[in-house]
Amino acid sequence: MKYEYGDEPVIDANQHSFVFTDLIPGKKYIYRVGVTDYWSEWFEYQTPSADDNKFSFIYLGDPQNDLKSQWSRVIRAAYSHAPDCGFMLYCGDLINRAGRDVEWHEWFHAGSFIYGMVPQVMTPGNHDYNGLMLDPHWNAQFTQPANGPEGLEGTCFVIDCKNLRLISIDSAADSELRNEDGFKLEAQKVWLDSVLQANTKEWVIVTTHLPFYSTKENRDNKHLRENFQSILEKYKVDLVLSGHDHSYGRGRFTDNPQNGHKVMYVVSVSGPKMYEAGYKDWMEHSGAFKQLYQVISINGNELKYESFTAGGELFDWFSLKKKKGGKTIFTGK
Repeated sequence: MKYEYGDEPVIDANQHSFVFTDLIPGKKYIYRVGVTDYWSEWFEYQTPSADDNKFSFIYLGDPQNDLKSQWSRVIRAAYSHAPDCGFMLYCGDLINRAGRDVEWHEWFHAGSFIYGMVPQVMTPGNHDYNGLMLDPHWNAQFTQPANGPEGLEGTCFVIDCKNLRLISIDSAADSELRNEDGFKLEAQKVWLDSVLQANTKEWVIVTTHLPFYSTKENRDNKHLRENFQSILEKYKVDLVLSGHDHSYGRGRFTDNPQNGHKVMYVVSVSGPKMYEAGYKDWMEHSGAFKQLYQVISINGNELKYESFTAGGELFDWFSLKKKKGGKTIFTGK
């Protein structure tokens, strides 16, 4: 593929993907990639055990800016904290300017070998789009599931991991989601209802770039709640993880108290671009001007959430425990 951005040199690149199949649970694999005399270093990957429902993953808000100089410390701290995590989840805005190859170079430099050791899962942000056009690097670089609505391959999808169902909603093309006739809105609503109705996993987490409830004083994504919140509450989704606002907020809230279920919403940021957090009724805990990473651990009917600063200091935490009969017990800061 050829990539052009402004007056910068044209980049001519070859990208390849390979899907590993028939891997044995609980086994360590080593691999490298290359051709003839050109080979990468060796990577290793431990497949999850099939014997239990215990695992963890890392959740990161927007990296976006100064990836090599200031974001690299966050992803490396997160990996050092939880090197055995099942995957790393990004809530969009991986870079700042869609289509700019030099920024993708910084993103890959920042995480380096980690990307070859830990599966990377990402939902796109508005900075990963140019208007309504997805950055051409996205699907060329990342082999994500293509099990969502047609036309949203690699951005809207579902992944099952042990007793977790993880769902990505593509909210990045905001102008089309606001259009009630837009196919991205209608297709995702129908699809979301279907994958939640068919769910057999104990835990359900949704990730999307735009927050259902914003941390920033002058922002509100009401159209997301109007179109998706009732679906989440109908199927008792546990957690929604977002980015976009460059500050931190966490809380259980609803616009529909008659539905009898409140989803836990989290907004976080990992990059150095940070905003002040407003005072919003939905937030049970908030913070600003902190680069953060989150470790989410699931062990059967218990979920533990921890948020850490780049220096490894615990900033926020809560736990959810599911009881027989469908009741969920919350404990938290």
